[in-house]
Amino acid sequence: MKTTSTLSRKKTLAVVGASAALLVTLSACMPPTIEVTKPSSQASSAQTSSSAAERASDENTASTKPTTDKAAAAPGNLTAPGTAMKFGEVAVAQTNTGAQGSEKYREATYDMAVTKIVAGAEADLSEFKDAAKFAGQTPYYVFTDYKLTALSAPTAGISQPRVTGHLKDGTEAQKLIVFGTMDQCKSTNFKTEGKDDAFTLLVGSSMTSCTVFLAPAGDAVTTTSMDGSGFITADYKDNKFRKNPLTWGK
Repeated sequence: MKTTSTLSRKKTLAVVGASAALLVTLSACMPPTIEVTKPSSQASSAQTSSSAAERASDENTASTKPTTDKAAAAPGNLTAPGTAMKFGEVAVAQTNTGAQGSEKYREATYDMAVTKIVAGAEADLSEFKDAAKFAGQTPYYVFTDYKLTALSAPTAGISQPRVTGHLKDGTEAQKLIVFGTMDQCKSTNFKTEGKDDAFTLLVGSSMTSCTVFLAPAGDAVTTTSMDGSGFITADYKDNKFRKNPLTWGK
């Protein structure tokens, strides 16, 4: 299995949807991403880059008294950078938000596992306006399970670790962020509890994330990685997962 230490970076293709219109921009320094809006949908995203606060809803609010675990796992307890796993094998990972040392700093720990990659069909993309832009592209649906095992302080505004899909040669696949829903790729959310300043994700709850990646004709999305992009360090180079990500494959 190849890791992102050897992966070539593609130009970014970012398509922001407004009433299903696509605006294309190119960048040479960011991972390849496409964002689209479903024409008839105002529902929550099947693949979302928003925080957990934006994804929380009243129906999964359990109580007004948070049961937050105050002791988040120390970095030494995390799965070691560079660990290669098979689909379904669990890694321990962290994300955090806010300035370290400040009152707004929050740290979360998760058990996470990429469980499967499902090949879709080019026709799955036909509902998007300018679907011709996706000609020859096949969507692949990457499913990841998460369990929130610790949270340093109450918050619903922290995101889980995100994975990247890779093509057969190890290069990064284009990511498709869908503002709307896709029947083939549905996600769930962590449960929440409390209100006002005590509104928080519920420690011990689980979620499944479905992420869409695109592969050109003749290729396929076969592996995934997690490079710790949601883990804040004092300096960019201090993130040991950048060059030695966690990986999942067959």
